[in-house]
Amino acid sequence: MQAKPTISQFLSFSLTAKLQAMLPTDDLGEIIKIDPSHIVPIFDLLPAIMGVYNHRGDVLWVVDLALLLELKPLYKQGHYNSYNVLLIKKQNKILGLAVRQVGHLVLCKKGQIRHSSMKELTSKLSLCLVGEKRNTQGNTILALDGDQIVQLLTEV
Repeated sequence: MQAKPTISQFLSFSLTAKLQAMLPTDDLGEIIKIDPSHIVPIFDLLPAIMGVYNHRGDVLWVVDLALLLELKPLYKQGHYNSYNVLLIKKQNKILGLAVRQVGHLVLCKKGQIRHSSMKELTSKLSLCLVGEKRNTQGNTILALDGDQIVQLLTEV
């Protein structure tokens, strides 16, 4: 009798126009849209920290994930009336990760996420990279580690 393959669920999203990534749904709380004018900037912090947002009476730190990973920042990717923000739950913290666009759910069997063959990785992206998966269209989706993303913010 064969053991059932372990299947994990991820949520895909766009970091840039050409770069897709995904995080395990176990790490995510919800997805919200935020009007940029509702984010209060906090100065003298990492440039990737966009500011804070009042989310149901709690202070939510909002981070430009692309900029944190040393990619093209959201504000240079075009004008947005609202940001797509993934709420990630890690290390007893809830953090808002602003991304270009939210994609869809991706199911992965154990072993489908392989070592990344991308040659042009930034140093911070490579720290957060678990591996990559090819979707049915043959496009690469990078699998990211939520703990490492939070760790990047605490190393300052």
